Amino acid sequence: MATDKFNWKGLFVNNEEGTSNEKVEKDSPKQETASTSFPQSKPISTFPSDIPKGTANSSILSSIVEMYESGFDSLNQPGYDFYEFFKAIKAVNSNDANVYKMALSMAQGVDSKVSKTTLLTQAGFYVTEIDKVHKHYQEKGNAKRNELQQQIKNQKENLSSEISSLEKQILEMQTKASNLKNELQNLDAKLLSDASEIDQKINANDMAKTKILDTIQSVIDGIKNNL
Repeated sequence: MATDKFNWKGLFVNNEEGTSNEKVEKDSPKQETASTSFPQSKPISTFPSDIPKGTANSSILSSIVEMYESGFDSLNQPGYDFYEFFKAIKAVNSNDANVYKMALSMAQGVDSKVSKTTLLTQAGFYVTEIDKVHKHYQEKGNAKRNELQQQIKNQKENLSSEISSLEKQILEMQTKASNLKNELQNLDAKLLSDASEIDQKINANDMAKTKILDTIQSVIDGIKNNL
């Protein structure tokens, strides 16, 4: 068997080449002919439609399944092998034993070397290659997820630090505002105290003036009356 490997791109959005969901051309043409396929009324997807979805969005799942189908097609080896047998079985979409026997009989009519052993060996090749691709993109996806989680962690730490700094500034401003309010209230008390002292001095000034003028006037009166 050939040793061609998968050449899939676009299984993950925003890859290094900047492509998304890009279909890759097959490495070799399909060898399937009318004599190696069961008749079918309408096209049937290579893979079953009841794949467990888990938490995957249906549109994302459909896109990834399509990529796997395209990748599987790109692995098709020259001549009749497991790929053509697989397509024939899925065309009928049945697990009935007679279907498998009929498919093997038709395959051997195309290539006498086809047997249960060769089909299983060839199937192992496809499974291995699919596992390799899955592992590669699983690791790539996990790396991207870890990178995203680290970015979120860093952003949270930065935002928390900024919030703490702002809260500290707010507390400082509140303390300063409270001190200014106290200072404002003390200004009123100080004003009253200073104003009282000034008023007393003004009154004392008036009283002193009156007193000295009264004394002087008494002398003036004495001069007028006694001389």
